[in-house]
Amino acid sequence: MTDVISAGIALILIIWAVSEDVKAFRIPNRLIIAGYIAGVIMLVIRGFSGEYIGNYITGTLVGLSEMLIFYIIKAVGAGDVKLFAVLGLLLGKTLITQLLIVSLVTGGITGVVELCIKKTGRVEVGKSHVQMHGFHYAVAILMAYVVVFGYRFVVM
Repeated sequence: MTDVISAGIALILIIWAVSEDVKAFRIPNRLIIAGYIAGVIMLVIRGFSGEYIGNYITGTLVGLSEMLIFYIIKAVGAGDVKLFAVLGLLLGKTLITQLLIVSLVTGGITGVVELCIKKTGRVEVGKSHVQMHGFHYAVAILMAYVVVFGYRFVVM
């Protein structure tokens, strides 16, 4: 039951992130904080119900570390990294790894499509004020979520 609730919370957070990312090219910290609070509450519930919580703590570290690599090479923004850490706390190590892999594919497709229809925006990167073409990676995360959970629903 806790997995269904966590998946629902994760979906709400991703949809919220998409709306914020599309409006302002950023994922606000209030979304991340709300996600962490929900994740910790779910962790406490899992702990009291006797469920192994190490998978979810590891999921946070996996989501953070894997996305941090892409942040360092300026492929994603800091909000995307923090969002994956929150999603790891909610979904666990296995699902966050699947979500990351599928989001890289959907992100590549989204980036190419947005570039072809000229929907990419010019965004400033860091304090250097270098302008680059940016796209909304939260959209790719939502598409990946639909693919991963759609597949799990159909197969299981």
